[in-house]
Amino acid sequence: MYHPMLFVHWKQAKFLLIPFVVAAFGLPLLVVQGYGWGAGVELGLEAYRILAAYEVWLPLFPLLAASIGAVIALTAWNWDHRYGHVHALSLPVARWEYAAMKMGAGAALVLVPSAALWIGAHLASASIALPDGLRAYPNLLAFRFFLATLVSYALFFALGAGTIRTTMWVVSAVVGLVVGGELVRGVLAMVAPSMDLDVMTNALLWVMRAGGPFAVFTGNWALIDV
Repeated sequence: MYHPMLFVHWKQAKFLLIPFVVAAFGLPLLVVQGYGWGAGVELGLEAYRILAAYEVWLPLFPLLAASIGAVIALTAWNWDHRYGHVHALSLPVARWEYAAMKMGAGAALVLVPSAALWIGAHLASASIALPDGLRAYPNLLAFRFFLATLVSYALFFALGAGTIRTTMWVVSAVVGLVVGGELVRGVLAMVAPSMDLDVMTNALLWVMRAGGPFAVFTGNWALIDV
């Protein structure tokens, strides 16, 4: 039963997923364009230039991982929502077992963009000559990308399993937190300028603190580092 679920999920997700797979493969190759050093270049300055230039691209990796996880998760339940969960209810398995197999099928699809990024990262590492003191870490980058995509997939899978109304309530609550937090911050800035209450920043720091499930989206996403 797992293999038919995997096949159906792939049919639902493939046209949305293929552009993301291409992006995962090409992003490491894109960020190393112009890297490397030649004769007469001072090694310390070149190493600093490479690290400074790479920082511009760092947010794209976790953003891409989160987007891929969301796409795979939301397409997992597309078939069920479209036909009113009739197929799931007709199967001779418990609901939890059905959900577990469906989640496992999506987790297998996470390997596809992660493998694409791993291949792209290795090709990018092999295409440049780095100065002494810098190294490429394609395996660590691909593993972090896989974990981040898996976390995003699990979050959106749980949201997508519920009804549309439940999903809308959750999304509305998040939007309300963003808008309300900014409004409160603006009012406090006018009433008491010395109080700078950045609700969203504090909330994000709390959610992504070290040891939390979303901490994988922060930290070191560098393909090239010391």
